[in-house]
Amino acid sequence: MESSKIKVGVTSAAIALTCAGITYVVLRYKYRLRDAAEALNYLTVKTVTTEKVCDEVINVIRRRTKIHKAVGFDCEWVTERGRRHPVALVQLSTFDGFCGLFRLNLMATVPNSLKSLLEDETIYKVGVAATDDAKYLYQDYSVTLKSTIDIRHLAELCSYNPGGLAALSKSLLRVVLDKSWRIRCSNWEADELTHRQINYAAADAHVAIKIFVCLVNQYSKSTILSLLNNNNIWNNLDKLCANYVDVNFKTKQTVKQKGDVTKERKEGKVKDVRSKRYPHATRSKPLYHNCYLEAPDGEMLCTCDNKKAMWYVEKELADVVGKEPLTVRLRFEPAGRSVGDVGRYYQLTKENKCVVCGKTESYIRKNVVPREYRKYFPEIMKDHSSHDVVLLCADCHQTSNMRDQVVRERLAALCNAPLSLKADQAKYIEDMDCKKIRSAARALLYQTRKHVLPDARREELENIILQHYPQNDEVTEELLVEAAKIQVVSFENADYESHGLKVVEYYFNKEGGLLRLEELWREHFLTSMKPKYMPDLWSVKHNEERLRVKWNEGRLSEKDVKLIGLLKWL
Repeated sequence: MESSKIKVGVTSAAIALTCAGITYVVLRYKYRLRDAAEALNYLTVKTVTTEKVCDEVINVIRRRTKIHKAVGFDCEWVTERGRRHPVALVQLSTFDGFCGLFRLNLMATVPNSLKSLLEDETIYKVGVAATDDAKYLYQDYSVTLKSTIDIRHLAELCSYNPGGLAALSKSLLRVVLDKSWRIRCSNWEADELTHRQINYAAADAHVAIKIFVCLVNQYSKSTILSLLNNNNIWNNLDKLCANYVDVNFKTKQTVKQKGDVTKERKEGKVKDVRSKRYPHATRSKPLYHNCYLEAPDGEMLCTCDNKKAMWYVEKELADVVGKEPLTVRLRFEPAGRSVGDVGRYYQLTKENKCVVCGKTESYIRKNVVPREYRKYFPEIMKDHSSHDVVLLCADCHQTSNMRDQVVRERLAALCNAPLSLKADQAKYIEDMDCKKIRSAARALLYQTRKHVLPDARREELENIILQHYPQNDEVTEELLVEAAKIQVVSFENADYESHGLKVVEYYFNKEGGLLRLEELWREHFLTSMKPKYMPDLWSVKHNEERLRVKWNEGRLSEKDVKLIGLLKWL
C-alpha cells in the first residue's frame, strides 16, 4: 500500500514536471525573437504605380480599417550628398496584413484617392516621427497629412521605453526588423524595387499598426476606458488619442545632477550662458487679477491687473474707490466706453486656468494669432490684443504649437512666403568655410578613446585644416586649439524675405484685409484644440466688431481703415 502511494506521488510529480517543461518550451517558442521575413510572411503587398491600381488598393485599405480606424504609415526617399529628394514611396498597412506601397516618383501626380485618405481626419496614420513625413509630403506634393499618431506617445503612456520602431517591435512583438543602412539608404527611386526593399517597406508600415493596436489594448485594460461602451476601446479611440494627434514626440534628455553640471562647467564642457527671458515661460502667478477700472461717473470700463490699475493711481490720474476687489476710478473721460458684446467682453472676470483642459496648477500665455504675423499689423489692430492671449497648460501649449505648423505651411504655399527651412533662406547666413574648419578642428581635438576617428576620416579633416593654414606642414595640437576657436562670422542675407511680412502683405490686398488673417487663426485654434473653458463673449470676429464701433463713433480715420485693408467701409 505504501509502495503504491509512493508510485502515485512519483507519477504525479513526473506529470507536473512534464507539463511544466512543455509549457516552458511552448512559451519560449511563442515569445522567441523572429526575423521580420519569418514573422510577417502572411503580408499581402501591392506595389502601386498607376492611378487605377491606386484607387483599387485605397478602397481595400478603407474597407479594412473600419475596426481600428488606423493604418500603419511610413515614407521613404533618397538623400544624395546631404540633400533630400522628394518623397519616393508612401507605405500604408492595415492591421490584418494588407500593405500598399505607393511609388510617388513614378506617378505624375498624387492620385486623389491616396490624397483623400492621407487627409482624412477620421483615419489615424500611425508610425514613428510621422509629423516629419507630413512636413515633407506637404513640401513635395502639397498633401496635408492629418491625424498622425507617433506610437512613442502611447509606448510612454504604457510605461515602455519609447525607443525607435525597431526597438518597440523587438520588445512588444518579438519581431526583429531589418535596419541595415544598406537597405535604409538604398535607391527608393529605382525603376524596380528589390524583393528586400519591398519587404523592408511593408514591414515598417505593418509593424507600426501592430504596435499601435497592442498598446491601445494594453492601455484599455488598465484604465476606466475599458468600462466604456461594453469594453470596446475602439469605439472610444478618439478619447485616448486626442492629446497626441499631429503632435511631435520629443525624446527626453537625461537630467544631470547639479554637481555634475558644475563640474563640467569648470572643465569647459558646458558653456555658462546667461539665457534671455524665455518667451513661453510657465507661469505660477495669476495672469488675471480682475481689478475694476471705472469711468469718472462710476460706469464699469474693464477689468485689468493690479499693476495697470495702480499706474493710474500713482500718476494721479485715478483714485482707489474699493479694495476687495481693487477698484480704481479715472479722473478723466476715457476715449471710449463699453458698447455691445465687444465692450462687455473686457468687463468680464477671467479665470486663471488652461482654456482647453481646465488645469490650474501652471500655465503659459498662448498667442492665438502668432506674433510673427501680428507684429506687422498696423497699431490700430494691436490695441486690445489681450483678446487673443489665452492660458494653456504646458502639454496643451505644446500640442497647439505643433498644430499651428500645419496652418503656417498652408500660408507659406498660399502667399508664396517660404518658412526659411533652408540655410540659404535664413535672415542671417554663417560663413560656412569657417564653420567647416572649426567643426573639423573640434572633431580632431575632442575625440576620445571610445570614439577614435577612422584613418580616412582623420585625413579628410586634417586636409580641411591645412587648406586654411597653408603655412603649416602638419596638424599639431596647438593648431587644432587655434582652429577650434575660429570666429564664425554671420552676415545678413540680402535675399531674405520674412514669412510673416509676406503673409500680412498678401492679406492686406485680399478681400476683408488683415481681419481675415486674424479670423483664420482664431478659427484654427477653436477647431484644432476644441477649448472647453474659453472666456465668455470671446469671438472670432472680435476685432471687426471693435473697430466697427470705433468707426461708427468717428474714432477711426480713413487712413486707419486703409491700413487694415477694409476699403469696403469707405
